[in-house]
Amino acid sequence: MICIVAAAGLLAAGCNASYSRQCFPVLRINDGDTITLGDGRLVRYLGINAPEIDHRAQKAEPFGFAARRYNRELLKDKTACLEFDEQRRGRYGRLLAYVFLKDGRFVNRLMLAKGYAYFLFNEADRRYQELLLDAQQTAMANARGLWHDWHEKPGRYVGNRRSKRLHLRSCPLAARISRNNRVDFKSRWQAFWQGYAPARQCMQDRLRN
Repeated sequence: MICIVAAAGLLAAGCNASYSRQCFPVLRINDGDTITLGDGRLVRYLGINAPEIDHRAQKAEPFGFAARRYNRELLKDKTACLEFDEQRRGRYGRLLAYVFLKDGRFVNRLMLAKGYAYFLFNEADRRYQELLLDAQQTAMANARGLWHDWHEKPGRYVGNRRSKRLHLRSCPLAARISRNNRVDFKSRWQAFWQGYAPARQCMQDRLRN
């Protein structure tokens, strides 16, 4: 089913009303940034990354279960309206989408605004990046969720302007960043504020140290 969400809801979310959306019942809320549709397909939210819950050999990250609870509040027994950007599927075969409720509320943005996820830049999918980063900055400024009682040790970090990924300065990947794309940061907070996200390859503790 193709639907266009009511203009009032779109205006409230600051979104463009010209994009079509496909709406599906939600079967399960997997975590803070992934849901399962009624037909079994997995949907990964574009533009955000929520803390992990525990699975297999991995322990839950701080706020992982809180993020899932909030995502469940929004979508349990509801209909998810999916809006796609340039990439429709990720490397694990999951659908990649901006997710809206039928009343127009933008779920990806709400997860950031409540501090239950952080902004994740993707070079190919930029439609709502300014809106999403603004939601994160609002959460940071108001110490919500992940950003509450923030503390970190002084560090030296290198960001890549092109990918918006953050590396420890000691990480071998940091040395590969070209001079034109290289940005130095003195804290993770400063990097998050500017829309950078930790590179998994060299920052296992992705939020704080």
